[in-house]
Amino acid sequence: MSQQYKNPEEVRATTGIDAPLDKKIHVEHLKLNSNGLRGNVLEEMTDPNLPAVSEDSYNLMKHFGMYQQDNRDVRNERKRAGLDKDFSFMIRAKIAGGVATPEQYLTLDDIATKHTSGSIRLTTRQTVQFHGVGKFKLQDVCRDMNERLLTSYGACGDVVRNVMACPVVDIDREHPGREVFIELAREISFRTLPRTNAFYDIFINGEKDNSDAPKFQLRDESEDLYGKTYMPRKFKIGVTIPEDNCVDIFTQDLGLVAILEKGKVRGYNIMVGGGLGHSHSNKETYPRAGEAVAFVGPDDIISAVDAVITIQRDYGDRTNRKHARLKYLLDDVGPEWFHEEIVRRVKGKVSPAVPVASWGVNDHLGWHEQVQSGLHYVGIFIENGRIIDGATPMKTNLRRIVEKFRPQVRLTAQQNIILANIPTQHVKEISAILADTGLSTGNGHLSTLRRQEIACVALPTCGLALAEAERALPSLIGKLEELGYGNERISIRMSGCPNSCSRAPMAELGLIGCGPGKYNIYTGGDYEGTRTNKLFKERVVFEEVPAIIGSLIDRWRAERQSGEAFGDFCHRLGVDTLKG
Repeated sequence: MSQQYKNPEEVRATTGIDAPLDKKIHVEHLKLNSNGLRGNVLEEMTDPNLPAVSEDSYNLMKHFGMYQQDNRDVRNERKRAGLDKDFSFMIRAKIAGGVATPEQYLTLDDIATKHTSGSIRLTTRQTVQFHGVGKFKLQDVCRDMNERLLTSYGACGDVVRNVMACPVVDIDREHPGREVFIELAREISFRTLPRTNAFYDIFINGEKDNSDAPKFQLRDESEDLYGKTYMPRKFKIGVTIPEDNCVDIFTQDLGLVAILEKGKVRGYNIMVGGGLGHSHSNKETYPRAGEAVAFVGPDDIISAVDAVITIQRDYGDRTNRKHARLKYLLDDVGPEWFHEEIVRRVKGKVSPAVPVASWGVNDHLGWHEQVQSGLHYVGIFIENGRIIDGATPMKTNLRRIVEKFRPQVRLTAQQNIILANIPTQHVKEISAILADTGLSTGNGHLSTLRRQEIACVALPTCGLALAEAERALPSLIGKLEELGYGNERISIRMSGCPNSCSRAPMAELGLIGCGPGKYNIYTGGDYEGTRTNKLFKERVVFEEVPAIIGSLIDRWRAERQSGEAFGDFCHRLGVDTLKG
């Protein structure tokens, strides 16, 4: 567990925004002295003599939605040849609630074709990222997105990341009249966009005439929400309802859970402290599920969001980035203090959290009638989120559908895609195109086990990956299907490292890379995503993983109670008993 402080003021004085400057880590000094995140980014990014930007510029560029990477598949070969690493950038869009217009999706498809390695990668936070973008292409990508009111600003870095919401909450017949949640995600997303104009100066205007004002240009650089050093670490927000936890609300720094009464939003439970990143070698780091600490009415929800953000801004650890997420602050000060601090900062009424009796989750695959008369949506399975023309023209035919029928495009937290607002007369033709492409809507053409899989990108582009994930999980699922486990309803997630972008610590079966071809196996999470799992076996070579998982499933089949889910069974027995 995290260090326990005697009182919250000690936290602020020793680790928070008031900590002595000489105690704060380098990145805090960098942000403070960066001239609003500008630093030397423009100069280094446009210098033809530099194969890459410096570490300082890279850390600032994260706030603009960009990660400097290299192709690790060729790293050793290039080193032997005396060449620099094969540097490029990953750039991530920010799409609140995962909802995009047809024109925005087509722009993203154009970017993938013109400026990247060729694929669109759907992320676990309902957005899109591109890989293989050269540094001289970054301005082109940002300007193309900006033309369609898209941006990468704030998609990474020490700010509020992409705000998530159930992507069908306003159109599904199970949730009629709930469009307020996606609008809430959009409002929070815009409100928490950094106010410095650095992104626009560097990537939109760049060396162009500054009178060509970008569409997202802000009027001032006050940063009254973040301050000059922004957040101590990344900050994740999601909006959901208990009936459909498709956004994994327990993994968010701040989760807003709408409590309904007679079909109306009574208010929101404020959940805090979710976060899954940890280090294998550092026991002071750990995954944590969020917990509800307060309840506010609909009119006070924005004030409550501001309150939680500013609590983390003021008290979050700026002396140790491995201790800087809100989950550690919550454990340092306790939920009771956190509740009282929310009360102090929110102008309206704050009450204790409302009990939630049960949770549900839906992957939204398949065809569905919308609550809007005569319209349909279809959820399409995209294995691990990679949209690319390979064995089948997936990318081309998705574009063909969007160009011809102009559906709204919605992205899910399971890395899948939804085409919405489809008139009845177009359902048959779109179904035929999907079938010809081999794209599954989950209706009989996809094993139950496979439709639950999630993997992060990992190798070859992620610099943090210790093992494969996206390129390994499909074959693992295939082996389990061959062994006869394909029809089991079990969530399996794989991450290349313990940063856990695929949310593996919340899965019924989580695999986290710990070295080349080796994984730690975790179990005991639940299908609905309300608790973390536990370490079951360490450093298992990939070839041995299917047999180990198979033996667990066999034991569950033989010993489970009536109706008991796999994760619940493993949680009840505990990993020590399972090991025996």
